[in-house]
Formats: sequence, C-alpha cells, structure tokens
Amino acid sequence: METTTNKTEVVYTKAKPGRRMLAHVMDVGIFIIMSIMLFTISNLIVRNSSSYTQSMERLSQIRNESGLYTENVIITTYVNDNTKFPNTTDKKEYLRKGIDYFYHNPTYFDDIAKQMEIYDKRRLDSLLFERDAEDQVVEKNVDVQLLYTFYKSEIDDRAVVLLLNNLEYVTLSRISFISALIEIIISATLSFIILYYIVPAFIFRRGRQTIGMKLSKIGLITIHAVNETLGIYTLRALFMFFVFIPINFVSFMIPTFVSITMMYVNKTNSSLVNYVFNDYMVDLTSQDIYLNDLERIEAQESLKQASLENRDYRLK
Repeated sequence: METTTNKTEVVYTKAKPGRRMLAHVMDVGIFIIMSIMLFTISNLIVRNSSSYTQSMERLSQIRNESGLYTENVIITTYVNDNTKFPNTTDKKEYLRKGIDYFYHNPTYFDDIAKQMEIYDKRRLDSLLFERDAEDQVVEKNVDVQLLYTFYKSEIDDRAVVLLLNNLEYVTLSRISFISALIEIIISATLSFIILYYIVPAFIFRRGRQTIGMKLSKIGLITIHAVNETLGIYTLRALFMFFVFIPINFVSFMIPTFVSITMMYVNKTNSSLVNYVFNDYMVDLTSQDIYLNDLERIEAQESLKQASLENRDYRLK
C-alpha cells in the first residue's frame, strides 16, 4: 500500500516492517556502544575526583581494618592462594583470626561481650567446639576441613553481613552506587539526545532520520507527505523519552511489543508512536522527502527543467 495526499500529489512507498526493525536494531546497537563510551569517560572523571577518591580510600580502609578483608579481597577468597596458604590448617587459622579480630573490634560492635556470646552459641551448636577448663570456647580435635568450612560459612553468611550494616560502610557504599547510577543515567540520556534528537533534527533532517534509518534508507513524513517540522519532531522525541521508554521499563516492554505488532498488522505499517503523531515511515530507496510544499513545487519545476536538459536532479 502507498501513502498519498491530494494536497501535495506526492506518492511514497511505505517502509517495510523488516527494514524498520533493522534500522531499530542498528540504532539500539549504536546507542549501547555510545552509552558505554560516555559512561567510561564519565567514570574516569568521577573516579579521579578528590572527593570520590577520599570516599573510596576510606571504604577500603574500613574493609581492611575489619579483619575480614586483606588487600580489598575478602579473606575467604584471599586464602585460596595456595602459595601463601599451602594447607587447610593455614587457611583455617587465617579465617579464625580474622573472625576473632572482627568480633572484638569496637568500631563495629558497641557490645562486644554480647556479640561473642552469640558467636559462642553458634560455635557450640555446630558440635565442632567445646568449653575448656577456663570456660572458653575452643576447637575440638576434629577434621580441620570441617573447622575451615565452619569459619568460611561464618564469614560469608554472618560477619560480612554485619560489616555491610555498619553505618559508615553503608554510607560510603551508597556513594559508589549512586555515582555509578547517575553516570549510567547521564550517559544513556546524552546518547538518546544525540542519536534520537540531534542527528535527526539537525544532521539527517530530511526525513528525520536516525543513523539506522539513514543506513536502511527509510524516512519519516507527515500526513501531508512532507518533512516533519522541528517543533513536532521535538514533541515526538520528548514523548519517546518521557512516556514511551519509561512505560516500557515498568511494563516489561509491552508498548514495544504492541508497536511491533501494529507495524505488521495494519495497512500502513504504522507503529504506536506513528499513530500518536499521525506520521509515516516511508521507503527512500529511490525517493526524497520534501521539507515543505514550497520545496516540492520548486523541486518539480527543477525536475522538469532537468528533464528538458537531459540531466539528473536531486534534492539538496
């Protein structure tokens, strides 16, 4: 089916859904690559800032001073280095000392006696420990591997959780997380603005083409078969950014699936956004899009003149 109006007497061939999907896939791919590049650049800038560096140094200090980390590596992983810990006994002892140091550290526990009471109960309940003559909880004469497994589990399931709940640790960790989240949002926003607004609005403005649309040779026209105005296209981009994309995020891509289905079932191959803004995607393999009716009239006159002079004519 073809799109035509009496006002302009211009006939365009509708863009096939397959080519529209190809253009979309290319645009998404370019968007992802650009977002990653911008994120990498912003991440380098942020991580080299003095405030971020100080926060991360303090976070590293808290980890290492807890006794649960060595060189910013959790000790349950650190002991896997067989060159430093050649046998299970060495590994077990390193984990035991780390736990004891952490549970006796006033930085993380206001009531150390209470914390040790809880820890002692877990040790006794495991049946791997017993009380000695001085009423201290000590290891039984059991398989070293069992003790190693107990300490490893105690660190991974209990001690690290307590460390992560430390107020200063939580605050500093949030700085890292929030910084990364802001960088992702800014990178994605700038990529969208560049690829889906600046490029179609000011670079490939004839047909309001994204890079994917340009490569796929498809363009956007109004119901009057001319180029979409900058004002309308700006509203279109704002609708995509503030309405269409957010709804996709919260509804598991339902609008996108609806839009794709519409392209394949309706006669004009129009997507959901095409219906909202009453515009069309057309095939530009052998056609050009006029910016307005005046350009169309001038182009037709030039085309007639070029035909009389036996030469080619293309829109500028």
